[in-house]
Amino acid sequence: MSSWSGVRSAGPPLALLASLWVVVGCASSPYDRAWVSRELSGLAAPMGPEGAGSASLPPGGADTGALDARTAVAVALWNSAALQADMAQLGVSRADLAEAGALPNPTFSLLLPVGPRTIESSLLLPLVSLWQRPSRVAAAKLQVEQVARGLVQNGLDLARDVRVAHADWVLAERRLQALDELQALWTRTVELVDARFAAGDASRVEVEALRAEAWTAEDSARRARTDVALARERLRLLMGVVQSPLFAQAHPVAEPWDARPLRPVQALVELALAARPDVRAAELGIEAAGGRLGWEKSRILQLFARLDTKPSTSSSGKPQALWVPGAQVELPIFNWNPGGIGRAEAELLRASSRYVLLRQQVSTEVFLAREQALQASDSFAAFQSNILPAFTAASEGAQKAFDAGDLSYLPVLDALRRLAGARLRALDIEADLRRALAQLDRSLGKQGVAHE
Repeated sequence: MSSWSGVRSAGPPLALLASLWVVVGCASSPYDRAWVSRELSGLAAPMGPEGAGSASLPPGGADTGALDARTAVAVALWNSAALQADMAQLGVSRADLAEAGALPNPTFSLLLPVGPRTIESSLLLPLVSLWQRPSRVAAAKLQVEQVARGLVQNGLDLARDVRVAHADWVLAERRLQALDELQALWTRTVELVDARFAAGDASRVEVEALRAEAWTAEDSARRARTDVALARERLRLLMGVVQSPLFAQAHPVAEPWDARPLRPVQALVELALAARPDVRAAELGIEAAGGRLGWEKSRILQLFARLDTKPSTSSSGKPQALWVPGAQVELPIFNWNPGGIGRAEAELLRASSRYVLLRQQVSTEVFLAREQALQASDSFAAFQSNILPAFTAASEGAQKAFDAGDLSYLPVLDALRRLAGARLRALDIEADLRRALAQLDRSLGKQGVAHE
């Protein structure tokens, strides 16, 4: 009876120790899903609710039948299943933070009385874990922030992809319109040459040649209709509304151009290095790797606090518990944790190299996107002001001369081909400009800051 009373008296110290373990083991981070959504809202558009079963419109959005790039980005960030899947990474990193903040349970051992031996108990506490906890928690918090900022970058990548897909859809619609007009023009030309053939003013060869051109234009227009449907569905996939009636019958609307000039390349590079979430994430990766290296070095020494309890009696003969404190040290004679330290050093080197590479990539991406935008802008302006008007005038002049019977069909064919090619080339250049601007905004880490 007296021996078990000594064991029961150990309850209050154990309860106090358990309370200390719970309090110390708590760790949290402000970088959660709500933070990612707020960051994306400031850079592009907010994220949608977690676990939404069906596609929906963001607050203030409406399916009006006309879809511009800005609305498409907002709907994509609100509904994208790919972005929602990426958010699981944040849950994993936050779970790692909780694990880093938790302390290992103390080890309790009990020796039962056998023969002349009395009952004994002992409690082993890993003090080194308590000492190492701040370093582990700090590294885990950096990892959570790194993942969160990486997810913001994923959202910006999605916004870029949506804008590019929207530009492709606009291009497909305008190509269809241009090819339909070209088909109608070829059909009218065939009707005129048929009339001239009936009057004996044109040969069978001329009729068949023009009819072949008309059939080719008809096939091109038919293929363009398929391209429109494909481009629309690719965009709807990125927007997360494939299995929804949202924007199923919408038509694309091209946003007006920003007439302001682009910022100098050096200013854009500085802006990108300061604003891009992945650059900050790479910096956090270096800090986290350095923290892990210090933690691995501290693991060389393993120190445990030991508390033994034995039944005893007081001077008056009353039963009591005898508490015998002590320590247990793992001597670092054979194992100095070379594997853990080596891995941490390699991770630090890799994180540092990735950061240097990322800064180089950012500078290159900004330079390339800006140059592509400038080139496309200059070419598009040249087509609009000089090239298209010249081809249009030549085509109209040849058509009028052909209608009057003053010109054969060959100059007309050549003029029509040149005009059609110029129109389609102008549409391609306009789409290139929109793609380049989308890539430039993504390279800068924020939309709408590329122009002065």
